Amino acid sequence: SRGRWKRLRSVEGSSLTTGPHIVPKRLKSGPAWYIYAWRGGPLVRKVEGAKKPKPSVDDWAKITAARAELVSDPTETVGKALTAFRASGYWKSLATGTRKTWGAALDRVEAKWGKAPLKALDDPRMKPKVVAWRNSMATTPRTADISVMVLAKLFEWAVLEGHMIHNPAIGIPTIYRPDGRAAVIWLPEDLEAIKAVAEQPLQDAVDLAVLTGLRRADLVALRWDEVGDLAIHRTAAKRSRGKRYTVSLPRLPELDLLLDTLRGRPRKPNVETVLVNSFGMPWTGDGLASSFHHARKRANDGAGIWHSERDPVTGEEQRTPKRLHDLRGTFATRIMTQSKANLTNSEVAGIMGWSVEQVDQIRKRYVDDKAVVVELTRRLSGSV
Repeated sequence: SRGRWKRLRSVEGSSLTTGPHIVPKRLKSGPAWYIYAWRGGPLVRKVEGAKKPKPSVDDWAKITAARAELVSDPTETVGKALTAFRASGYWKSLATGTRKTWGAALDRVEAKWGKAPLKALDDPRMKPKVVAWRNSMATTPRTADISVMVLAKLFEWAVLEGHMIHNPAIGIPTIYRPDGRAAVIWLPEDLEAIKAVAEQPLQDAVDLAVLTGLRRADLVALRWDEVGDLAIHRTAAKRSRGKRYTVSLPRLPELDLLLDTLRGRPRKPNVETVLVNSFGMPWTGDGLASSFHHARKRANDGAGIWHSERDPVTGEEQRTPKRLHDLRGTFATRIMTQSKANLTNSEVAGIMGWSVEQVDQIRKRYVDDKAVVVELTRRLSGSV
């Protein structure tokens, strides 16, 4: 068929012809290697140890089977469509972080629908089935929404390739409500608690996040040539509406001292990132996240660091662990409280990439209300 010929041609011109892809990993148990059938292909085997392994006879058998699976008819099952999707040009055009997030979602899709005939899902009447699957993951709303979104992207690709006519996963509303974290920030006591148990490289990352508001992917990738005299200019790792935008962040006065300190950190030759890990190498996103989660868990004598809210009606306390991403809110409060700048909510929203409503919520909770209470206290005490 035409689709099979296109896939075969894709295989001949892809990295499949270069053999297996062997990637080093650093696990808690020590160094390890992951052998993939090809770059971006399925995992064949995990090997522990410092020495780079060579594919065995069994590995080559699995690689051959994976290649045969790739060029088989992807209209037979959802699982085969997944394999072809992972080898498509669309998949390869995605950022590494996006492929990782989507890959985990595709694993969930395969666990649920992998053996189902693709034609069985090529029906608008399957939408309630997809909704039911989403609802089965409702305890983790973000996971549920991402899973449905990636399933919709898979079916969108299948429609464009001529393998399906209908996309039953499109148009399903999300269940995650991000506004619930709009006013979550790290307070001074939180920063003190995590830095008390964090190693120096993680302390540096936390400090840089507080003074720049950068997302994790941009924190680990920020280079010295992106740090200007008055601002930081960086092409953001995160896409917005399919595009990457240049982030321009003002340099707070406190940042100058931190940057001078970071320049003096031991680093390997030719390492140009602002942050380095304990080996003098650039952080990876996963490495920073792992170190952060470990330190947060140990903070406050093992009690962790939490954001607490009480239901105004029932009084029930709801606690969620504070995230690395919430340090962006801390940066937002800093640029709001620079007395000489006096930035408007709209200006802060433009810097942060937030809505004006999100900025207003943070300002009311952590900036304006605090200032009002301080002023009332001064007046009541007769000091003014």
